Amino acid sequence: MPTDQKEALIIVDQPTTLGRDLRVELEELGWQTLVTNSVRPARKLISENQFDLLILDETTLPEAAVHLADILSEQPETLPIFAITTREGTQLQTAPSLEPDALLSYPLIPAELQDALRQKRTPPDTTILGRSDAMQQIRESVAQIAPTPVSVLITGESGSGKNLIAEALHRQSARGDEPFLIINCGAIPETLLESELFGHERGAFTDARTQRSGIFEAANRGTVFLDEIGEMSLSAQVRLLRVLDAKEVTRLGSTAPIAVDVRVIAATNRDLQQAVAEGKFRQDLYQRLRVIEIEMPPLRAHPQDIPLIAQNIIQKQSGELRMPPIEFAPDAMNALQQYHWPGNVRELINLIERLMILAKTRQISALDLAQYLDTTPVAEPSYLPVLAGKTPAESDRDLLYWAILEVAKDIKELKAYIMQSMQTSPPPSLPVPIYGAPIEETEIGYTETETDVEAGFKPAPTTEKDIRPLRDLEREAIANALRITGGHRERTAKLLGMAVRTLYRKIDQYDL
Repeated sequence: MPTDQKEALIIVDQPTTLGRDLRVELEELGWQTLVTNSVRPARKLISENQFDLLILDETTLPEAAVHLADILSEQPETLPIFAITTREGTQLQTAPSLEPDALLSYPLIPAELQDALRQKRTPPDTTILGRSDAMQQIRESVAQIAPTPVSVLITGESGSGKNLIAEALHRQSARGDEPFLIINCGAIPETLLESELFGHERGAFTDARTQRSGIFEAANRGTVFLDEIGEMSLSAQVRLLRVLDAKEVTRLGSTAPIAVDVRVIAATNRDLQQAVAEGKFRQDLYQRLRVIEIEMPPLRAHPQDIPLIAQNIIQKQSGELRMPPIEFAPDAMNALQQYHWPGNVRELINLIERLMILAKTRQISALDLAQYLDTTPVAEPSYLPVLAGKTPAESDRDLLYWAILEVAKDIKELKAYIMQSMQTSPPPSLPVPIYGAPIEETEIGYTETETDVEAGFKPAPTTEKDIRPLRDLEREAIANALRITGGHRERTAKLLGMAVRTLYRKIDQYDL
């Protein structure tokens, strides 16, 4: 039985046992049903509600083709249509505008109904929306791959909808009525991930007070979707490879293998080939997962699909939030299609949700969008040199060198500004730290120079009475540095050439 209930609208010509029997069969399969004995009320029901299936009595087909075809074509998701015939061998009177997806006979055969539901209740284009060549190619790939048991690796940017491909692969497979479990490998601490995936025995680790089954056991005969697979630890990768090769799992703290029949679909926004080269991902697991690879394009790569995707999101958000739907004016839709969408479809969903709640009008203009869209250019101008023909390590080293030079230049200009502002009362000569050099925790010494004498400082002591304690000199140096930097302690520490924690200790010691 499906874990999520779907709604079916049943239209019959007159109250008969047909409507009752259909309702009983569907509700036993986990569906919610609504029965009407006329086509005209169905028009309003379809416009105000989201149905997952439409079932028509054969006698209502001609009228439905006239009164429902236009509103069905406006639906963002194709609504599957079943026709029920009570007379064997009768030719149905249909129209091109309303062609049934399945023809069932009455009295109903439960197995026939279940098979039709499995085939039609989640058409490929209800989850993977878009008329662009890229999205059509993905739907074709999913339809071809779904019936097979092979592992699939889905790649693409974060928020691009990789999970939709995984769901479509599961629902269109023979495992469609079995569990579909998702685990985000990047959202679970490494110490708990293996327990979540493979389960554990009581006492396997400190908090393992009871025995627990893992995701793979719970999804037996179904599908496991491993999102952000690139974040999985190497030890968990070894165990996952065992599941793929031997079709069995071993709980933590146990040596007894447990047979599982699970299809594995993985997704990542990382370059796994590079992770393999860096030793962060196992080569054998990478090859095992990418028996077939599907790449989900970013939203900016198929902007022509944004109107359809947006309309689908609006309809869902309107139902979930129980608010009137919004509508994008032509200039607003053009702005959406020109936007670079760094967050992809997830960002579009969040934008529409904010507009549904915060917009003062249901008609959204380009001006209304301006306050919600991040119009920062994708690539900010950089003053660092562009390095070509070098390895990544060489480029990183050179860029770091240029960055250090830029910071050193800024420090030099800051020092000149401070010295210029202190011409009337120059500070004592203090050591100037070299940027990038390690700061050692050393006590500050003070020496007077000829410049000090010329500037009006006392000459070098000539008797024991003229010698000041080192404590007083250090306190005076710190006080002057704090005054110059306006009390900024990190800058003061750099100016004095001491560690920040040493400066804090000296400030408390000298009560500054």
